[in-house]
Amino acid sequence: MHFRPLFLLALAPLALAAPEARPNPVAAPAPAPSEGLLQLLSSAEGLLSQTNIDNLDTIIGNAAKLLSNDNLNVLQNILSNANTLLTPQFVQNTTTLIGDATPLVADVNQLLGTIFS
Repeated sequence: MHFRPLFLLALAPLALAAPEARPNPVAAPAPAPSEGLLQLLSSAEGLLSQTNIDNLDTIIGNAAKLLSNDNLNVLQNILSNANTLLTPQFVQNTTTLIGDATPLVADVNQLLGTIFS
């Protein structure tokens, strides 16, 4: 019975020194290009024309100007004011006002049409 702990103690360095299984560091081969991929790359060639690249450069340049700090502050103020103004009650009142004015506009249109005919 006293030999079993000594036996296990003697085998411990071997267990610690045993190398663990390591994954294969070689990557799997790349898949062969399919017809769909070749067609996609061929179609993308037309999108990458110098004209399209110049147009994208112009769009990105203008977007950068639009999104400058000064413009973002102005846009933030506009959105903040709109949020304050456009309460549910204001929207409902405006909708009611437009609904009430629609027949009046039709009547005025008919009256003016009669006058100028």
